[in-house]
Amino acid sequence: MNRAVFWTIIFFAVGSVSAQSRPEQTPSRVRVVVTEELPAATSTPNPTKGLVASPPNSTLPSFAVAEDETSPASSEARVPASPIPANLDIQSLSFRELKSKIAEAKRNLASRPVYTASTTSAVPIEYVRIAFNDRETDKIDFVTISKASFLSIADETVTTSESGRPVRVRTIRANGVNTPLVIFDERSRAHLPLLVQYPIVRDGKYIETTFYMSTHPGLVTPETVSAGRLYVRNVIEIARERLAEYGIEISPRIADIAERLATVEHVDHYRFRTEPHSEIFDDIFTLYALNEDQTYRYSVSSAGAGGMVQMIPSTYRMVRAWHPNIPLIPVFVEAMRNHVNAAQAMLLYLNRTWNDLSSNPAIAEALATGIATPEQLMAAGYNSNPARLAEYIKRGGAQWTDLIPRETKIYLQIYDSLERNVPMIKRTR
Repeated sequence: MNRAVFWTIIFFAVGSVSAQSRPEQTPSRVRVVVTEELPAATSTPNPTKGLVASPPNSTLPSFAVAEDETSPASSEARVPASPIPANLDIQSLSFRELKSKIAEAKRNLASRPVYTASTTSAVPIEYVRIAFNDRETDKIDFVTISKASFLSIADETVTTSESGRPVRVRTIRANGVNTPLVIFDERSRAHLPLLVQYPIVRDGKYIETTFYMSTHPGLVTPETVSAGRLYVRNVIEIARERLAEYGIEISPRIADIAERLATVEHVDHYRFRTEPHSEIFDDIFTLYALNEDQTYRYSVSSAGAGGMVQMIPSTYRMVRAWHPNIPLIPVFVEAMRNHVNAAQAMLLYLNRTWNDLSSNPAIAEALATGIATPEQLMAAGYNSNPARLAEYIKRGGAQWTDLIPRETKIYLQIYDSLERNVPMIKRTR
């Protein structure tokens, strides 16, 4: 185990892979979401009544291998990327078929592991393994490429799959584990990407390997989107039930707002300005459907907000201090990666925020006169600083939103667009 070159081999199958207004934070955060930044944390069991998810993660030991082990990737070449056709002919499967294919791909990856990262060599080497469904054979095939190639949008990678099929791998958007791509064969036929095996390496240190389903073309279907919306709603409802057990009732309206914010928080502002909004929302729901409790596991903003609800550490500590009788997970990283726990923290924070806002005379008058809605105030407060909203209203009146931070203005636009593009059945109890 003390060799100069140490290859990390991942030998496990994981289960289906997954704000900000903070009184301590005066400026709103810049919506820059990156990956691989949250440190590794020990998972906390999360039995979630009524929440359908895949089996929990299990990790088997990694192994050291000889210095002369060969690369897991076939010979690859990088050529300039050509535009992705607008009318891409891609295989589509039902949600049940997708889940079955993804589960099969994970089993295959676990039974036939490869060396995915070397961090002790002079030049660290990292590989990404991609499972895809061969449209000709309807069987799962695999292709392994360097992480540098995987994250390049300027080039596409020409290589050979494990079954011997020549393929081209083209990245749509480079975003760490959540990088969507297209796979073509030698006849320019598009095959269906399923999931990615991705080594998390930070500061030259191997952290873990994740399996993640991004929004590869062919995975975003109406059925999958509906499943993702149901997943988010179930998480909020389970969190409400758990809080009710401790005597804290969350109103239907607060729950509806929380459900919206779990989507708004993950909208890329550049995409929001340049792409159809409904497609962006569909992508987010697809991630929730296919990755379930692993969705946004590695998502963290430049302000340190993490996970499904994008809460920053200081706010989470504050929520726990408010409610010491509620057994929220104490370790921040674990707490944010556990969707139900994170949703409980969000609901508690929103509930406290609403009580504080509605008791303020300026806010109460704004609500009574209609120059502000609870949804606007709660969304703006979650993204920036709720303590400043009353002053904005006093100074700006009906134009109070002109005074809020620029990033919060976009946040409210996203919330409004979500309301218009994704109808929600309002809770009545």
